[in-house]
Amino acid sequence: MKRYDIADRVRAVLPVGEQGAKVFVVTHINHSEAGGGDVPKAVRPKVLVGHRMPGDGWARFFSVFGLILKVVINDLPSPGKGSDDPEYRVTAQQRNHRFFGTWDSPAGRIMAASQPLCTGGMVTAIAVSESTLRFVYWQNRRWGVRIGDAYEMGPCFRRDTIAWTRRRGKRGGDVQIGFVDGSWGTLLLPAATEFLAEFPESLTAEDPVP
Repeated sequence: MKRYDIADRVRAVLPVGEQGAKVFVVTHINHSEAGGGDVPKAVRPKVLVGHRMPGDGWARFFSVFGLILKVVINDLPSPGKGSDDPEYRVTAQQRNHRFFGTWDSPAGRIMAASQPLCTGGMVTAIAVSESTLRFVYWQNRRWGVRIGDAYEMGPCFRRDTIAWTRRRGKRGGDVQIGFVDGSWGTLLLPAATEFLAEFPESLTAEDPVP
């Protein structure tokens, strides 16, 4: 799967006015860490229901072995703590947590959008236009490069609701997005540098969480 293939396909289905968006692939956290970051299953969206590609069943079968290994070594991601308590916010700031807010907050919703549930293979993409951040879920073969035809539009967030962006660490793809309500969430983006370039006033890892 080539990144530009996904970008071209996503841009082609965006609403008029957003088709010049930059498209980024979002991946999922896969390890436990203080400060949470994993979204509870109950609030994660189910996407591309009923859409499967050849080989998905076998890939899902073999993925069970990876899950068993994580259970054995106790390395399953820990669900983030949803809270809007001001005192807890101070702690979350100081400890550079991945998430602060309730699961109904913009940060909670963007975190959930980045960790959808899907029985088949899927690419999670986020299209960044001048006015919006829009999720698009695109079918692809599990553990493969073949892209399918099915897609589903996900949640859309207005850029004017975003108060700040920040690289969470000096290395890696963790990007924090803070909203005007005081909540913030973290997306894992392989192209974190390019994503942050779309927000010229992004904070660095040395800057504290606002």
